[in-house]
Amino acid sequence: IKRNIVHKLYKQRKKTNQQEENTQKIIKQESAEFQVVDACEQMIDAAREFEAAREEYAQVTNYLTDIERMENMKDPDKKLMCDAAASIAQLERKRSEFLKTENKISDSQYVQMQELEAEIPRAIKRLEKNERNLDAINRDLRFLESEKMELDIEKDEAVAAQKKVRIYAVFVIAFFVTVVVLCMTLRFQLDVDTTVFTFVGAIIAAFAGTFVFYSYQEQQRQIRSCNVNKNRAIVLENRVKIKYVNVKNTIDYTYEKYHIKNSKELIYIYEQYLLAVKEKERFRQTNEDLEYNSKKLLRVLQTNDFYDARVWLNYTNAIVDHREMVELKHELIGRRQKLRGRMKYNIEAVTGLRREILSHREQVGDKINEINRILNKIAELNMELEYED
Repeated sequence: IKRNIVHKLYKQRKKTNQQEENTQKIIKQESAEFQVVDACEQMIDAAREFEAAREEYAQVTNYLTDIERMENMKDPDKKLMCDAAASIAQLERKRSEFLKTENKISDSQYVQMQELEAEIPRAIKRLEKNERNLDAINRDLRFLESEKMELDIEKDEAVAAQKKVRIYAVFVIAFFVTVVVLCMTLRFQLDVDTTVFTFVGAIIAAFAGTFVFYSYQEQQRQIRSCNVNKNRAIVLENRVKIKYVNVKNTIDYTYEKYHIKNSKELIYIYEQYLLAVKEKERFRQTNEDLEYNSKKLLRVLQTNDFYDARVWLNYTNAIVDHREMVELKHELIGRRQKLRGRMKYNIEAVTGLRREILSHREQVGDKINEINRILNKIAELNMELEYED
């Protein structure tokens, strides 16, 4: 009887261990596939961020090139440019005085809105989307942190339960040994037939042992499940942190670029700018001198192959005042350095994610063709930093 019970317990334990191994293999496969797909999404986002930063980097570089071209202009062209710019600046001051009581944004804000008018609506939408994403990412990080804490608590509870089960196992063994010793004593000392008692004791011990064994296995499975889920939560948290850094850098750059604190402030400035544009446009139409000098300035700049001649209509003070030109140049250099930093960060992110994808690529099953297509597409991009002068 005891041999049959032990053999039955052994077979049940072997079957349970096999099921657990199969479950762990499935969890590992799903985890690897999730990591690769998520890494691909992160790599695509980083590549897009790199391309956007590179386009703006090229634009800022062209503006700096225009400043150098302006500094090296021939004297006749430079005099025409400065005279026209001085006239425009004077007329602009008169126009600002005309609208001063109605202006709700500063001249610098107006100039910036005018320079970037075409991209402001898209910038507002992107900023609002990024702010929403950042809030969602923060919620995800808090959720993942709380989930890790809950898993640690569950694991500790399972470990404590295992200790109790071990104590129960000791009691079962002690009970069985006591029954056997007692029965042997009665049989050999008092010549009492103890077969029934031995059988009943063995049955009770077997049922109790089975309960203890399955309880111990259940707690062990719970501990392993907690470990697997915590590792998955850590992987998710790392991915979310990459998203957080990327989105936070983009938002911070936008705040600094437009000198704002949030998207609502940018919307307010843009709305006030649109109102100011209507008033200034009405005044501009009646100002023939301003129109004449603007055309004169544009003609000189276009003759000298400026990248964006029209934008300098907004920086006539910088053309006339060398100190303002130096300040403008420093601001552009600062913007370019920050853009370069964003480009470098995204290059490193893509490189790291690509390395991780390649290390787990063979574990994604039928998605490998799509993964290879994404990797080839990313490889076609020229993600290199240009050397600055």
